[in-house]
Amino acid sequence: MTNMKYMMSGGLAFSEQKDMQKLQKNAQKGWHLSSFATLGYNLEKKDPEDVQYSIDYRKLEKDEEEEYFELFSTAGWTHVCSSYEMHIFKATPKTKPIYTDVESNIDKIARLARPVNISTIFVALIAMLFWVIMTFTNSPFQQIGTWLFIGSYVLLMPMLGMLVVLQYRKWIKKS
Repeated sequence: MTNMKYMMSGGLAFSEQKDMQKLQKNAQKGWHLSSFATLGYNLEKKDPEDVQYSIDYRKLEKDEEEEYFELFSTAGWTHVCSSYEMHIFKATPKTKPIYTDVESNIDKIARLARPVNISTIFVALIAMLFWVIMTFTNSPFQQIGTWLFIGSYVLLMPMLGMLVVLQYRKWIKKS
């Protein structure tokens, strides 16, 4: 029997809370989060434990990491793993949640949305460029422009979906 297991993510933009609940249920069965993986998480077999998980999105400079993790530790949260600007913490179920007020929740969603916004704008501009090539040129460039436009359009649609979901989450938190 293996001591490692993979758990697929529902997508943090779409189901952050569900992912954290799934991680909690797995920890109760003895499968603890060890690291982020491609489109999910790596879990490691240990003793069962009743813990809650929470994620924070924050870009940290090297000299800020120690103070940042110490702040969470003081509040009862243990750093589990990080990947890029995402940091997952765990704590006992009675520990006060990381985000308790509306403003900090909205700020967290805004930090998650920032790279999505930039990527979406970039891909949209590329798609427009390929549309221009596809529409206003002849010969082989038109065919190449068509295929590149279709490819960028296929990338753009899920990105726009994520933007809509993140804006909806911010709107719900404000209401």
